[in-house]
Amino acid sequence: MTSLVASDRAPGLHVAPDVVIPSDAEIAPHVTVYSGVRLGAGVMLDQGAIIGRPQRIDARSRSPRRLGDATTLGDGCRVGSYSVVAAGAGIGVGTYLGDQVLVRETAVLGQEVMIGRGSSIGVGTRTGDRTRFQNGVLMAPGTIIEEDVLVGPLVTFVGDPTMGRRAVGAPPAGVRVRRASRIGTAAIIVPPADVGVEAVVGAGALVRGEVGARTVVVGTPAQELRAVRDDELLERWRETE
Repeated sequence: MTSLVASDRAPGLHVAPDVVIPSDAEIAPHVTVYSGVRLGAGVMLDQGAIIGRPQRIDARSRSPRRLGDATTLGDGCRVGSYSVVAAGAGIGVGTYLGDQVLVRETAVLGQEVMIGRGSSIGVGTRTGDRTRFQNGVLMAPGTIIEEDVLVGPLVTFVGDPTMGRRAVGAPPAGVRVRRASRIGTAAIIVPPADVGVEAVVGAGALVRGEVGARTVVVGTPAQELRAVRDDELLERWRETE
């Protein structure tokens, strides 16, 4: 177990000796910060948050064994109550993690990302700038989500469509969700799905293949409904704000 020492910056705060807490950081009670963590200016760590937790996996897990990876929280990040950021994760400037969020090893979140309560961000995933997840999203290993994507509550991005029968040593297949697309509540996105730029996936849809750019799909399995109109595009919407 990595050594931790009590700090007088907040009640119940325990910090590894090599961690520097910025003078303007806001730290709530009972936070834990492990070795190898770099905290940006103005970070906010809410009650019970755990930052840089060493890898915890079972003996049969196919996740790569990792030791000593650095963990980074950019300037102005906020980590909600009882959220866990595992060692080796990278959190961009101004990103917000809601309560009870898990961010696994080597996951990278861009700038101004919002992750809703109870979401799980898998090993080695990538999330682009300004992307927003609502509550309860499951993002499996291998998933890549580009910038300005909106993900509704309870969406599942599947990592292994074989349900545990993929070849030993084979990486998770993963899915890709491209810029400014929108994923509706409780949709299920299965590899090798590729959701195109400015596409829309309806609530409860099951996507297993390619969704074209500016295409709306609905249903199980998902089928094309219509094209995304010009007035629905992200840049047009921003112009009306």
